[in-house]
Amino acid sequence: MNSKLPRLGPSIVRRARLEEWLGRFKSVPVRFLVAPPGFGKTMALVGYLQHCTSNGRYCAVGAGSNAEAVWASIARTLDPELELRSHEDVVAALASRAPIELALDCVALPDTDGVDAIAALIQDLPNGVSLLIACRSRAAFQVGRLVAQGTASLCDAERLAFDAVGIRHLAETLEVSHSHADVLRMLEVTDGWPHVVSSALRKAAEDNCGLAQAFENWRLRHGHLFNEFISDAVKYVSEKDSDLVFKLMSGSYLDDRQQLQALEEQGLFVVHTADGYRPLRALSRSRIYDRYGRRVQAITPMQVRLFGWFRAEVDRRPIEWIRRRDRQLFKYLALHPGGSVSRAELGQVFWPGAEKHLVAQSLRTACSNIRKALAQIVGFDRVDAYFRAGDELALDLENVIVDVNGFVAHVNDGDEQYERGEVRAAYAHYRSAARVYRGNLLIGDAHEPWVATLSAILEHRHAMILERLSEVAAELDYEQTTEADLPIASGS
Repeated sequence: MNSKLPRLGPSIVRRARLEEWLGRFKSVPVRFLVAPPGFGKTMALVGYLQHCTSNGRYCAVGAGSNAEAVWASIARTLDPELELRSHEDVVAALASRAPIELALDCVALPDTDGVDAIAALIQDLPNGVSLLIACRSRAAFQVGRLVAQGTASLCDAERLAFDAVGIRHLAETLEVSHSHADVLRMLEVTDGWPHVVSSALRKAAEDNCGLAQAFENWRLRHGHLFNEFISDAVKYVSEKDSDLVFKLMSGSYLDDRQQLQALEEQGLFVVHTADGYRPLRALSRSRIYDRYGRRVQAITPMQVRLFGWFRAEVDRRPIEWIRRRDRQLFKYLALHPGGSVSRAELGQVFWPGAEKHLVAQSLRTACSNIRKALAQIVGFDRVDAYFRAGDELALDLENVIVDVNGFVAHVNDGDEQYERGEVRAAYAHYRSAARVYRGNLLIGDAHEPWVATLSAILEHRHAMILERLSEVAAELDYEQTTEADLPIASGS
């Protein structure tokens, strides 16, 4: 219980989108991460503190901690020699160290006095001090009221859950064979629950089975460990709530909305969707619905190649672009890590100096043409699954797989593991990145300013990973491989 960050496992992948979200709301006094156990709250805190802030401190708050224990934990985080014996001492100590971001990681809830101590700290937070609070219960800290007041922002289970991009990235990292349909199926049966997804994929890698069999293989071979995980998570809740959780585990159906809502508010493995409250599907092993409680037909992914010669295709059918400018706009979107770009930025890049009404008209025409080109393959009713045009033009990166994004994500994860000395994990990430790199960025557009700078960066990173692959292979006595020998991962 000090400022030393928890040690991460070698197969942990970086959650860059969560780090970006936490950074975006750093001016808000309190950022809550609230979700059931196993949703990666601690990993999100650690990632943010490692990569996004220079003045952050990590403090683990023990289960059932009273006020004095909470103050003592904060004291050890700030200075091992410091003693804080009152709320006033804590406030003064934080004020003297501002600016500071203090992460309070409540693995299980403190006792009533401990919760009150944290609530009082929220109320009297000094200027220049912000809190990141990870916990399982919205009700304990009255999160809804604080968010409504503008005092807090909330990162909930839906945001913390793995999406298709995260599942695919982890499968590539662990070299688990997969198709896009396998990724969507894993998302459906797990709700993206990070503990379940990562456990199933690690077990699949150990047992050399594909993603299609990963969930059932994990459930069969490690189901008892999952039961122990749930039992440990309900150790500190009331007997009544614990019994309800075990009923849900056995497949029992609860039709009492208030009971389900109460479990959700306490982070006891129930989520809220557009259709109401329901248990996480992995808890009761149900396979009936998608992550929002509805059945949907699977979307065939679009594969976008930006390394080498540009190619965008769905089900191996290349998209036939109407104009060169439409194709360039699409490439520009695909180059952005989030797949989303404002109309203003596109106007500055492609129509610099033009009058605003002419830029607006040109963008409308380009968007219409992009939709028509996609519709030739997927139909107009499915275009929005890939491309949307609002205030920003955006690609849905759950259904649009861009090779550059995969390359950068694996290199970032590899660098992180390499710096931590986890060379085997780094090697796996670097191998995945090397598989993706098929040549310099957008060879046909290398002269464009919006390509040239990024191309040089990616070339440099590619050269670096090849050096490190050779270095690590020699260190671990792995068989040397060349880039050409590396197979292309399924689903890449």
